[in-house]
Amino acid sequence: MPNDKTSPAEAIAVVCQPLAGLPACIAGSTVTAETYGRPLAATSDTDVFCFSEQALIASVQILLGNGFELDERFKRVWQRWLRYGLRSWHTNSIRLLDPNRFEVNLVYKLTGGHPLTSLAAVLESFDFGLLATGYDLMLDQRMDLRSFLFPGMDVDGPLPMMPNKRSDWTKGFISQYNGLREMGRYAKYLNYGYDLSLVKPDLVTGYQQAALYLLQREEPEKQQLGGVYLAISENIEADRADELLSASKELKTLDSLDAIMEALE
Repeated sequence: MPNDKTSPAEAIAVVCQPLAGLPACIAGSTVTAETYGRPLAATSDTDVFCFSEQALIASVQILLGNGFELDERFKRVWQRWLRYGLRSWHTNSIRLLDPNRFEVNLVYKLTGGHPLTSLAAVLESFDFGLLATGYDLMLDQRMDLRSFLFPGMDVDGPLPMMPNKRSDWTKGFISQYNGLREMGRYAKYLNYGYDLSLVKPDLVTGYQQAALYLLQREEPEKQQLGGVYLAISENIEADRADELLSASKELKTLDSLDAIMEALE
């Protein structure tokens, strides 16, 4: 975990230097903290998105050669990758610890079955507009897409969801994978102190629209998921971050709709 004296820029530089020139980028909460002049949260980590499987493997090997260590839980993941390669999961990720014991996540991400091969594509794959800045390691360039994605808005003020994500959410087009995880993302950035006032109404609408559809289905598990979505929408509307985070943690253990519902009540 970062200490109180570590700045976001310092955390980014630790990763930028050894990975300079690789087809990858840095984006996510650490870059966002730098963008908005905020300190690193206690749970902050640095996210590196690699544009190919080869870049992911090379990045891990380079960091290991620069004093980084594999998180204990990911040592088996690394061995399986080397032996069998990556699978076509939506997201392949691995966690390392830098020499100061800060967490670094290396990610190879697919959207629609296709890899994200640019910083712009990675940023647009995020959910919240406040995440629209990052570092392109291959070009050695910092990019800020906020004025492009949100023309006419104060980019340093509250921003809504990313345009493509906002379109889907307001219509209730939410996959179960995304729907069950979005509550944790929202709660995390709420606790970081960001203004999500323009994100909240679209999330609430999306969960309600999806719930209305699911509750009309005949399958019991679909109806149960609809009930979970309604509970999530109520907790988001009331900004109950603790309840949302508690429910989100159940995903890491049971991934059970019953356990998630209990955490939301």
